[in-house]
Amino acid sequence: MSILTVAQNGITRTIVFEGEKLLGDLLGSSGVHIDKPCGGRGACKKCTVIVDGKEELACQYVVRTDAEVIVPDNKDIISVTGADESGVVTDNLCLCLDIGTTTLALALVSLDEKSIIKTKTAPNPEREVGADVISRIEYCAKNGAEELQRMLLTKLSQMADELLVEYKVTSVERMYVAGNTTMLHLFFGIDASTLGVSPYTPKFLEEKRVKGTDLGFENVGEIISLPGISAFVGADIVSGLGFVDKPSGDKYSLLIDLGTNAEIVLFNKDKYLCATAAAGPCFEGANISCGMSASIGAVSRYKADGSYSVIGDTEPVGICATGLVDIIAELVRNGTVEESGYMEDDFALSENVKVTPGDIREFQLAKSAVMSAIECLLKHGGVRFDDVERMYVAGGFSAQLNVGNAAYLGLVPRELTDRFVPINNSSLLGAVKFACEQNQLTEITEKAEFIDLGADNMFSELFFANMSFEQD
Repeated sequence: MSILTVAQNGITRTIVFEGEKLLGDLLGSSGVHIDKPCGGRGACKKCTVIVDGKEELACQYVVRTDAEVIVPDNKDIISVTGADESGVVTDNLCLCLDIGTTTLALALVSLDEKSIIKTKTAPNPEREVGADVISRIEYCAKNGAEELQRMLLTKLSQMADELLVEYKVTSVERMYVAGNTTMLHLFFGIDASTLGVSPYTPKFLEEKRVKGTDLGFENVGEIISLPGISAFVGADIVSGLGFVDKPSGDKYSLLIDLGTNAEIVLFNKDKYLCATAAAGPCFEGANISCGMSASIGAVSRYKADGSYSVIGDTEPVGICATGLVDIIAELVRNGTVEESGYMEDDFALSENVKVTPGDIREFQLAKSAVMSAIECLLKHGGVRFDDVERMYVAGGFSAQLNVGNAAYLGLVPRELTDRFVPINNSSLLGAVKFACEQNQLTEITEKAEFIDLGADNMFSELFFANMSFEQD
C-alpha cells in the first residue's frame, strides 16, 4: 500500500494505491484534472508535474511508492458565448447545452421571454484523454464509451445542479443539446469508434430524445439532441446555421467554425455545401509549445511595438489563439518569419513564453487547411467573393480575433474582411433559438451536401499553395 500526496490549487489530498500505476491515470481516476492534449503520447509536455522535486510527465511516469506531487493550478477557460443574460427567472424554463470538444456551455433559458437567463461554462473533462475528437475516438475504440460518458455526465450534472440551485429552480421540462457528432455519441454513451475509420459511419445523426433520468439528470424531464449532417459536420454546425440569417436574394454566406477542428459551410437560401478542414487543435493551443486556451495568463493580443495583453493582467504563462495570430502576423511583417514560414530561432515574449519554428509550421498547416477548404467550397459552388454577403466566424475567440491579421496570414480571405461577423458560440445560441422558436433544422440537414476534401485533388493543390505567407 502506497500513498500519493497531491497539491493543487492550494489544496492537498492523499491518494492510496497498490502496485505500479501510471501517474496520469491515477490522478485522473482520483478527480485530479491533468491536461493531456496529445492523448498521453508524451509529445506535448503539457501534463508536466513535480514529483518529489523533479519535473515528470504524468502521462509517462510510473509511480510505485510513496510520493509527493505538485500539479499546476487549474486555469479556468474564459469562454465567451456571445449571450446576453437577463438574470430574470420566469415560469416556463429549459436548459440548452453545447458540448464542445474543449469547452462545455450550459444556459438556463426563459421560453416566455425567449432569452437566456444565465450561462455556465467549464472545460470538457474528456480533455484528459486528448485535445481533439480523434483522441477521444481512439480512446473509445480501446476502452469503450462508458468512461468518457461518465466524465462528461458527471461534470454536466454538476453544472446543471449549480445553475438551477442558483436561480432556485427545482426542475425543467427539457434540455436541448448540440455538439459535434463524436461529442453527442459519447454524451449518449454510444460507441464512437466507427467515426474514426473509413467510411466514417455515425450510429445516429437524427434528433434523439431520452428521459433526463436515463442520463442522470434528475432535474430534467426530457433531453433532446439536435440533428447533424455527417460524421464530421454535426449538430453544432446545424445549430449555428439555424442561428444565423440566410443571405438575401441570390447571395451566399460562409459559416466558419474555428474550434479544435474547422468546419466550413457555404450556403444560400436553397443549399448548404459543407466541408471540414483537418486543422488540428492548433487554435486551442494543443500543438503549440506555449499554447493554451483563453484562460488567466494567456497572451491574447500583440502589437508591432512588442507590447501585449494578458488575460487577467497577470504574468504571461502561455499564448491563446488570438495572441498567436497577432504574434505571427507581426513576425511575418518584420521579416523574422520568412514567406516560406522559416524562422531561425525561437521568438521569446518573456522568460517562459515563446513561439518556436515548430509553432509556425503548426499554424501554417492549420491556416492552409482552413483557407483551402474555403476556396474549395467557393469553386465547387461556382461562387465568387463578390457573391458572398457575410463571413460568419464562430468559435470562443471569434469576437476577439483581429480579422485583419488573420487575413494577412491567409487564415481567412482578405476579400471578405469587410463582411466579417463574429458569432462566438453559435452552437449554444442556435440551440437556444431552436428551443424558443422550434425552427425547422431538418430543412438544413435535407439540403446539405458534404464534400470530402480528403478525396479532392483541388484541395490538395490549394493546400500546398496556401502554406506560404506570401503577400501579393
